[in-house]
Amino acid sequence: MFEEQPKRRQRNPLSAEELHYFKKLKQLKQDEKIRAFKQSNFYKRFNLANILLSALLAYYVFSVLFVCCWQSERVSLVHVTRGEYNEEVKERTISELDIETQAGKRFSVITNSFFKVPKINDTIYIGTDFLFNKHIKTKFSSDNRAFWNVNTYPSFTLCLVALILALFIYKLNRHITHNGLLTAFGLFALASLYFILV
Repeated sequence: MFEEQPKRRQRNPLSAEELHYFKKLKQLKQDEKIRAFKQSNFYKRFNLANILLSALLAYYVFSVLFVCCWQSERVSLVHVTRGEYNEEVKERTISELDIETQAGKRFSVITNSFFKVPKINDTIYIGTDFLFNKHIKTKFSSDNRAFWNVNTYPSFTLCLVALILALFIYKLNRHITHNGLLTAFGLFALASLYFILV
């Protein structure tokens, strides 16, 4: 014969008032936990680092799109890579220029609908950012447009993606967890290192 198992005590649902106080208590505990996290040294240091790194990336994006410092240089050597044939001009476009200046600087420039090869001793203008003096753009005396350096494309894309992803991460958790802060810091640090070192 089976022994009768003791019955589980019947659970009574919380009343509306008890449920209200239970939710309020849970919210107060969560707010206290967030307040304690925001007062920790970990939060203060990493949040400040994220702000500074995001400002650096925004500065770089702004430099590429709007403001850079122009310096004139003279061409000492040019190597041309031709692109597609243009029917209107009856000539192949120049897709990339490898340039060496008389000051010893070497760089590659991506061009579009560009046909006139710079000659030796021609003046070109190199656009750099103000802080790190990184070569961003190039202007030629025969063309009014500013063409981006080969390294500008990947670093600009990486900085922009890092800023957008970090904003998405911030929108999700407002940097109130270790993971959110560290993920944003990692994104900013890697993009900043790429911009500075490459």
